[in-house]
This record gives sequence, C-alpha cells and structure tokens, in this order.
Amino acid sequence: MHINFSISLKLTLLVVTISAIVIFSLTYVNIQQQSEFFEDAYYEKAFSLTKALDASIQNPDYLNDKQNVQNYIENFTSLNPDILKLSVNIPKENILYIFASTDVDSIDKPSGAYNDLSYEEGAVIYIPDHGENAHRLTMLAPMNLSGNIFGTYEMILSMDAAYNALDTQMRNLILISAISLFAMIFSFLYVLRRAIVKPIIIFRDATKVIGEGNLNKKIDIKSHDELGDLANAFNNMTTDLKNSRTKIEKYNKTLEKLLSQKDEFIGQLGHDLKNPLTPLIGLLPIITEQEKDPKLKEHLQLLTSNAEYMKELIFKTLQLAKLRSSNIQFDIQQLNLKNEIDVVLNRQQPLLKENMIHVENMVNEEILVQADKLRLEELLNNLVSNAVKYTPNENGTIIIDAVKDKHLITVSVKDNGIGMTKEQINRVFDEFYRADKSMHERDSTGLGLSIAKRIVEKHGGKIWVDSTGKGKGTTFYFSLKSGYGKNN
Repeated sequence: MHINFSISLKLTLLVVTISAIVIFSLTYVNIQQQSEFFEDAYYEKAFSLTKALDASIQNPDYLNDKQNVQNYIENFTSLNPDILKLSVNIPKENILYIFASTDVDSIDKPSGAYNDLSYEEGAVIYIPDHGENAHRLTMLAPMNLSGNIFGTYEMILSMDAAYNALDTQMRNLILISAISLFAMIFSFLYVLRRAIVKPIIIFRDATKVIGEGNLNKKIDIKSHDELGDLANAFNNMTTDLKNSRTKIEKYNKTLEKLLSQKDEFIGQLGHDLKNPLTPLIGLLPIITEQEKDPKLKEHLQLLTSNAEYMKELIFKTLQLAKLRSSNIQFDIQQLNLKNEIDVVLNRQQPLLKENMIHVENMVNEEILVQADKLRLEELLNNLVSNAVKYTPNENGTIIIDAVKDKHLITVSVKDNGIGMTKEQINRVFDEFYRADKSMHERDSTGLGLSIAKRIVEKHGGKIWVDSTGKGKGTTFYFSLKSGYGKNN
C-alpha cells in the first residue's frame, strides 16, 4: 500500500524531529551539568567538614578518651544533618579499627576503608552512590593532627535534598522545553508554509488552470529568491505558449483552408476526368470484342484495365474528399450487424470463391449498431477486400466477430495472411499507402483503408490494426455506438 504525504506534513515531521532533538539534547546536557555541579558542591562540603574535625580535635591526646571522641562526633553530626554516618578509624597492628562512630555497632571492628594504610599518602577518596530512591556520597580522608596522620575519617553524606531540588528543576526544565518545542514548531511551520508550501500550492493550482487551456493565468509570487525566479520563468513560458498557440491556430486555419481548396480541386479534377473517361470505358470493351488481331486485342484489354483502374482511383479520391468535408451528412439508423455483414459477404462471394477464401461471420445475431447503412457496407467491403488481397489462396480464412463493451460495439476482421511489420502498422491508414506494392501494384489504389478510417471517425468511433509480425496474420478493429435493442 502506497501512502502519499503532502509537503506540509513532511516539513512538519522534519521540523518536529529536529526541534525535539535539539531541545531535549540541550535539556539533557543541562541536567547532566546540574548533577555534576551538585556533586562538586558536596565534595567541597565533605572536605571542609573533615578539616573542621581536624581543627576541633587538634591535639592527638584527645584520642586517648574514646568517649569524648564519640560524644564529639555525635554532636558534630547533629549540627550537620546531611551526615548519615561519621566514623573515626585508628590503626592497630597495621589494621584500621573503628575507634568512634555514629554507627555504634561498628565500633572496635575493622574498617574496610584504607586497610592497605595508603591513607598515609594523604589521598582523599570520593565515592558517589546513586540508588533508585537515595543519593549518597562516601568520603575517605586522612586524619591530620599537628601535621601527622593518625587515622582516617569515613563520612557518608546524603545528597537527597539537592537531587530532590534537581528533580523539581528538571521537571520544570522539561515543561519549559516542551513549551519551547511547540513554540519553535509553530514558528518554523508558519515560516515554512509562508515561504515554501504556499508558493507550491499556488504553482499547483496555476498548473491545473493552465493545463485546462487557460494560458492567461499568471503566478503571482513576489519573493526575491529561487521561487520568485521560477514564477517569472513560468509566466514567461505561458506567454510563449500563448504566442505559439496563436501561431498554430493561424497555421491550422491556413492548413484547413488549403485542405479545403485541395478537396475542391480534387473534386473538380475528378469530375473533369470522369466525364471523358465514362464513354471511353463503355466503348473500349465493345472495340476489344470486335477486334480480330490478337496482338491489338491484347493491347486493347490492357487499355481497358488501366481505364477501369483510373475510374476506381477517381471514384475513391472523390469519395475521400467528400468524407473530409464537414458538410457531409450520415443517415444514422439502428442496424443488425450480423445481417449487414452477410449482405457484404454475399456481394463478395465471386471474389472469395476466386481466391478460395473461407469467411466466418461469428457476430451475435442480437448485436445492433448505430450507423449509416451504405457507409457501413462500404466500410465492411473495404476491410474484407483488403483481407482477401493479403491472404494466401491455400487455407485462407477470414473471421469476423464483435464484442459489446458498455455502449460500444468493437468489430474485428481477422485474417491469416501475410501479416504486418510495426512500420506498416504505423502507416497503413495513410492515403495511397500499400503495405506490399509488389503483390498488388495495379489492383490497389491505396485508399480503401483511408476511406474506412474516415467512415469510422465520422461515426464517432475508432479504427486500429494489430499484427504480431510477418506471416502471422492481421486483425483490423473498429468501434461503433451500440444500438438499443432488447439486449443492448
């Protein structure tokens, strides 16, 4: 399934995607920076607290009284509510033990921190811990009294308050980002629609109007960019097309006038040739029959044949010129197609028997057509005669059939003759064109199919031909309006 998306929708998706990526990326970076800022503040706070402890204890002798140290760190912790745990660790036999702690149960037990005694190097270790519901910072720092390291401080600070504030700030930031996103989207879409989509819609509507033939339509886009240049080029094109159409119309009128003059000339010439030719055709057979000299009689027969050919050529030329005229009137009747074909075939029986051609009329008896009776017979006669000319005498077959499609009847005249090439198909309806001049140089005027084409077109139908190639036969098709009988 193919789904078409409008340019507006494509631009909307593009703007939404880019804006969302930009805004939420900036939001994420801001949150990360805030998180690092909070942790840095707690690092400094933890380090300051250990220095305050160092300053308060001062004298190493103070460590001789465990209870005093215990009381002190508990008081110290109560003054700093962020401290979750505070322990003072003292080494014994190279192992750190918890000397005093807010976690009373852990006193006198080995401390897991700095048991490798690396605290003597004065290093401070920070270990942040972010759980699902809690944020903590563990700091391990040397106990520095009077310039000497006597043990370590182990302090756990709660960062929950800061991160709760960060969560609130993050929600506010996301809300602001979402509002900013929508504001950017609507702003971008407004600009894009005004700058791109609207001109494209103007082009689309204008091309529809111009496509309907209105070349006076102009595209009114004033932007000083590529779209403005395109609009100017488009308007120049329509102006050129309008001028070209005016010239073509002028040429067509001239051509129609010349064709009309040609038809008038052909008609007059035909009549002028027909008048002296008629008595000649009537006298030549009589003279030929009376002539006793065989050689002279043969010449007279050839003269008679040529005169008959000239008569046929003049008749069809006059007929073709008459069919081109816009004043010609057809007597349209409702005709039984099968009966009309039978009439033509009966008239063609001598020609069919002479050439040993078998014809099958397969048209349904109930098919009716709207046509001029004489013109329809002439059309069928030309198509059958053409099929006979190009069908071999042995096993020659012509099949005539018809099918109904809605309000049209399509008739087919199919032969198993010499077939046609693509070039011949393209030219077969041209005036004076003969598909195979070598076969019928003298008995074909090359006008029969041209006349057939004009008869069909005057009926409002179409005529065409189909052949799969040389030696594979030919089928002519033509369409006529259906009659209004019982089954039509």
